[in-house]
Amino acid sequence: MALNEDQPRLGCGRIIDDVWASIDQPPTAHDLECPDCRSARLGLHHLESVTGSLRDRDRDDPALRPGTRVKEAIMMVARAEVRRSRRTPLVTNALGTIDISEQALSGLIRFAASTLTGVRARRCAIAGLRPADRPADAVVDAGDVRITLTVAISSRVEVPATMDLLRERVATVVQAQTSITMQQIDIFVEDLYDL
Repeated sequence: MALNEDQPRLGCGRIIDDVWASIDQPPTAHDLECPDCRSARLGLHHLESVTGSLRDRDRDDPALRPGTRVKEAIMMVARAEVRRSRRTPLVTNALGTIDISEQALSGLIRFAASTLTGVRARRCAIAGLRPADRPADAVVDAGDVRITLTVAISSRVEVPATMDLLRERVATVVQAQTSITMQQIDIFVEDLYDL
């Protein structure tokens, strides 16, 4: 979970990432009137221009191309950013908003599943999280969040009883850590393994 307050903000309170996300669009009325947003947009346009010229130079001069290790490091960071995926606000109060990424919630679910003896979590898909652009007072409720969890189980466990325990464990851990209550948790057993 992360606080939106940790994200860099302009003097007007706007998150700098929001300015960057709309940099290719015409400026809004706020962008035109706000000196902070005008300055940020100008700086970001300059950054984009400089980055483009450096990219062109790197493409034209083979000696300036990054090595394999640099490319791998950049791709590792990029993949981590993609995996963080969308974020959904959990709680908003006077101190700010606490939100969670779909990646973090999926990791929490897989962790909860893997703490159960005889279960190995594999994949987790989450549907129905409230996107960050929905109103802050809209609550993430049980009907909105649906989980599909794929697991491998030990050949020595009783399947129906273990699936019941697994649903209960996942629901309890997610509720305790995020305050999200889920009523639909679909579990698919895709493999059996020997202990």
